Amino acid sequence: MAKINLLPWRQELRKQKQQEFVAIVLAVAGLAVGLVLFAHMALSKQVSDQLERNSYIKAEIATLDTQITEIDELQRRREELLARMKVIQDLQGHRPVIVRVFDEFVRAMPDGVYFRTIERKGNTFTIVGVAESANQVSGLMRNLESSQWFKNPVLSKVEAEKAAQTGGPAKAGGPVKAKTSSPASPVGNMFALTVALEAPESAADEEVVDAKKKAAPSKGEAKK
Repeated sequence: MAKINLLPWRQELRKQKQQEFVAIVLAVAGLAVGLVLFAHMALSKQVSDQLERNSYIKAEIATLDTQITEIDELQRRREELLARMKVIQDLQGHRPVIVRVFDEFVRAMPDGVYFRTIERKGNTFTIVGVAESANQVSGLMRNLESSQWFKNPVLSKVEAEKAAQTGGPAKAGGPVKAKTSSPASPVGNMFALTVALEAPESAADEEVVDAKKKAAPSKGEAKK
C-alpha cells in the first residue's frame, strides 16, 4: 500500500534553508567584524609605535641641537682665542719694526728739518713739520723715496711760517700721533706730507731675530 505524506514539507524545507542562510550571514558578518577589529588594533599599535619613534627622534634631535649650539659656541671661542693669539704674535713679531721706522725717519731728515707731528693710520704716516728752506723739504722727499722702508711720499702742503712752534715727544701706537721738536724751531717753511710704510720682510725678520737673540740667554750663561 502506498504512503502519502500530507505534512507541509515544503514550508519546513524553506524554513530550514532560511535558518542556514541566516547562520551563514551571521558567521560571515562576525568574521568580517573580527577582521576589522584585528586590523584596527594592528594599525593602532603601528601608529602608537610610530608616534613613540617620532617622539624619540624629536628628543634626540633636540639633544643634538643643544650639542651643536655648544659646539658652535666652542668654535666661536676658539676663533676668538686664535684671533687674539695672532694679534699678540703679530705685536711680538713686529714690535722692533716701529723702532726701526722712527730710526729711518731720523736718518731721512736733513739738517734744518723738524717734525712736529707724526700720525699713523694703518701703513700710512702723515707728517707735519718745519724746514728752513724748500730745498730741505725736497731732500727729505728724496731720502724717503730712496729708503727701503718707505714708498710713495706725497707732499700735500708747503707754506711759509713766521712763528716758531714746539711739540711734544714722539709716541708709537695705532693710530699713532707722535710729536718731536727742536729746542726752538726757526722761522721757515711748514710742510705736510704722507708716506707709506714698506718694511722689507727680510729686514723685519732680521729685527725679530735680533730681538730674540737679545732676549734669549747665551748657552754659557745657561750652564752657569
